[in-house]
Amino acid sequence: MKFELKFVPSVNRIKDSLKQSIFFMHIPKSGGTTIDHIFAKLSLILKTFDFQRIKISKDSINKKLILSQNNKTLPKFISGHLNHNYCDQLENIYKCTIIRDPIQRVVSDYKFNIHSNKLSPINISFADYIRDQISKYRDNLITRQFAGLYGINKNVNNNDYDLAVENLNNFNNFNTFNNWDSFLSDILSEFNLPSILYSKYQSHNYKFDYNPNKNDLGLINKYFELDLELYKKINETKKINKQNNSDYNKNICIVSPYLKTENRLFSIEEIKKILSKIETK
Repeated sequence: MKFELKFVPSVNRIKDSLKQSIFFMHIPKSGGTTIDHIFAKLSLILKTFDFQRIKISKDSINKKLILSQNNKTLPKFISGHLNHNYCDQLENIYKCTIIRDPIQRVVSDYKFNIHSNKLSPINISFADYIRDQISKYRDNLITRQFAGLYGINKNVNNNDYDLAVENLNNFNNFNTFNNWDSFLSDILSEFNLPSILYSKYQSHNYKFDYNPNKNDLGLINKYFELDLELYKKINETKKINKQNNSDYNKNICIVSPYLKTENRLFSIEEIKKILSKIETK
């Protein structure tokens, strides 16, 4: 099986190890599953922070995370399809998220829905999918999470968009899907974590072909208008740190669904030996 491995450096800075908790607001179909696997693996190896992936139920949708005293020993990496303010009652929290172009995100979600339900575009048209998203209040999903309305049965409007823009400013780090590696490198570097060699998770070979046509794109432009506007704003305000990648953490964590390795960090020489074995297969 052929698969891609990518290297993301943790650039050395004069920093202490991770002492504050991280809240990663996972926007669906934006590469967050790979982020989760990376930090779950780092937590398992380093044992310097706890990984927690939160799944919200209807009963807990409006609740915020409160940790008991027994759970405050180690910093946390908290992730989930959550609203921006889920961790607001925690002290010393680093908030971050990655945002995908709304057109790409919606198309990816449509294809994933078809794939996961073992159907085809013949069974569910794109228009049917959009109607289903609207009925479940999942239109303008990015705006909803930034406005605190994910999971809330409410139509979003321009006031919610303004609130989303305001809340965007409360994030320590946000970037776009096209800068996924830079986003990850920033977090690793910020908290003096190891470098990463990874493969993507939830990367599927679909058994059907689908490309959005003019009508499909028109539906996205109509019903995800606020997300498109917010993404434009995000592109105007995001920051990309230019780092000297030559001075990076030489301890490397391997995270891949295709490559089974021990739960430990690897040296560059060990990585080279592992890659050479893969190439000869």
